[in-house]
Amino acid sequence: MQSVADGGCAQPPRRLKFPQASVYTRSVPVFPVSEKKAKALRERLNALRCSENDLEESFFQGSGVALRHLPTGIRIRCSQQRCQALNRFLARRLLADELEARLQNKSRHEVKAEKIREIKGKPKRSAVRKHLDQFTLRHLPPSSKQAPPRELGRLLIQLENFGKEDSR
Repeated sequence: MQSVADGGCAQPPRRLKFPQASVYTRSVPVFPVSEKKAKALRERLNALRCSENDLEESFFQGSGVALRHLPTGIRIRCSQQRCQALNRFLARRLLADELEARLQNKSRHEVKAEKIREIKGKPKRSAVRKHLDQFTLRHLPPSSKQAPPRELGRLLIQLENFGKEDSR
């Protein structure tokens, strides 16, 4: 190749031409999950009035994903799986959980615990306390007025005899 100083003509660098229109037609990214799960997530986010334009997505530590919901400022980090695309899906699911919990003035952890309780059918702790409050504790009469059971009496006698044998 000749340089411009040697009399050769300089060729302009080649530029790649990309189409101006976007190749991607979906508003929601494709995730490596079943279409049923992806559709359910899209419907949840639409019901919460959350679109992909409201999300700021960044990546960390190889496959980790950080989502930020711009209108509310909620930040979600997800690095549960080794697959980045799956972490993107899970982060959006966690964001939907958080948005639903905020509508109920709770944290997503409280809402998740309530759902698990409903599935298992376990009552809340306060319900258990109310159930136990119906039982009243009575004071036992002093031990001198009450005769010990026969077996306990025999054991006490054996214990006294054992103590006497040790002192000899």
